[in-house]
Amino acid sequence: MTSRMLAIESVQVPRFLYGTAWKENETQRLTEMALRQGFRGIDTANQRRHYHEAAVGRAIATSVESGLVSRNEMFLQTKFTFRRGQDDRLPYDPEAPIPSQVEQSFASSLDHLGTQLIDSYLLHGPTQRVGLVSADWEAWRAMEAIHDSGRVRLLGVSNITIEQLERLCQRARVPPRFVQNRCYAIHGWDRRVREFCAANGLVYQGFSLLTANRAALAHPKVAQIAKLRGRTVSQVVFRFTLEVGMVPLTGTSDATHMKADLEVFDFHLEPEELELIEGLGSR
Repeated sequence: MTSRMLAIESVQVPRFLYGTAWKENETQRLTEMALRQGFRGIDTANQRRHYHEAAVGRAIATSVESGLVSRNEMFLQTKFTFRRGQDDRLPYDPEAPIPSQVEQSFASSLDHLGTQLIDSYLLHGPTQRVGLVSADWEAWRAMEAIHDSGRVRLLGVSNITIEQLERLCQRARVPPRFVQNRCYAIHGWDRRVREFCAANGLVYQGFSLLTANRAALAHPKVAQIAKLRGRTVSQVVFRFTLEVGMVPLTGTSDATHMKADLEVFDFHLEPEELELIEGLGSR
């Protein structure tokens, strides 16, 4: 069976992360619930438009104080988000140079999360859909400086195309270790980016695995696999992602589903089943 942890540069990375986007006033309660159910990897962002990072920090503090978990047992991942991805609740001065914005956002994240060390810090998408421009490089260099300071263990990037990723890896002094993308079955589960990650020592994190793929997951063959395995369709999809090398994210707000999600480490899929799910977008 698949291990529940990966080791990357001596950092222990859970193979399944709990995503905290779009939870608003429920963020603290649901993050605490996820930790109680067994999640030890938490993904957030200093982007108040879609995340409540400070509430994630309160959930962590409460869970540590209660003895449920220690900080050393957790993998914390957050992000720097450019101005275009924010609302008016900014974690930095928008008139400041990009490197200062990154440093201000990062300092705010440390405060929100009640820690002096972030396990993984992601660039929350380049400034535009095509290519990388000076602002992207300024942000990445600032993230590299934070990494150099010892306050971040690993760097990564999200919402990125294969062309942008190739360019980033060519020029980065501290290369990304994670890519986090929305993962569509209709696009081969982001196959080109996944293949690049596998060939270059990056770990692919997939999100919206269920919500972005409702039509594909309604395929009767997937239901047949789930019935044969005595599992749910969601469990089959998450198991598929593990077996093809992804680190999946779930954002479920249901404790039963959280528990079920983590039970995907207890079974496996056959090669022909993996092949069928890989090809769902073309069926």
